[in-house]
Amino acid sequence: MRSLFITGCRAKNNEEYRAVLKKRQVGFGLLILVGLATEGLVLFLNFCIRIHFGEYQLGYLLGLGAGLMLGGAVGVVRIHRRMADEEKLKEFRLKETDERELEVDSLALRAIAKTLLVALYVILVVAGVLEREELMYVCFGLIALFLLGYAAFRKYYGTKI
Repeated sequence: MRSLFITGCRAKNNEEYRAVLKKRQVGFGLLILVGLATEGLVLFLNFCIRIHFGEYQLGYLLGLGAGLMLGGAVGVVRIHRRMADEEKLKEFRLKETDERELEVDSLALRAIAKTLLVALYVILVVAGVLEREELMYVCFGLIALFLLGYAAFRKYYGTKI
């Protein structure tokens, strides 16, 4: 699951890999900030603006923020531990730069992208049959976002590489 959000790197030595890990720590720090912002916004809306959330809704939103903060904190700690030990640093660098691992990640992403598109299409058709317009629009929008996003990122990375 890690490789879904963190791409493999091309670091040739531990110092280059350490620089990659420092950037990832910043990303995890941003995840913590998003969790804090979610918590703060929900509490502000609930207590200051007096938008009343139901018990389930409040727990859901606060749990979402707490989950982001916890995930970010775990990521920061894991990276810090990895950078502190040269042997672990080398082991993880070699694992991340392995061409086989990169190919497995690529194949897995393609397979789940196709599966997701098929699932969205099936939901779109079922929503059409059941006359659920909102669900139809959401599914169609997600399919369009996926395909347009793929085309845009393909073009962007095609010019970058």
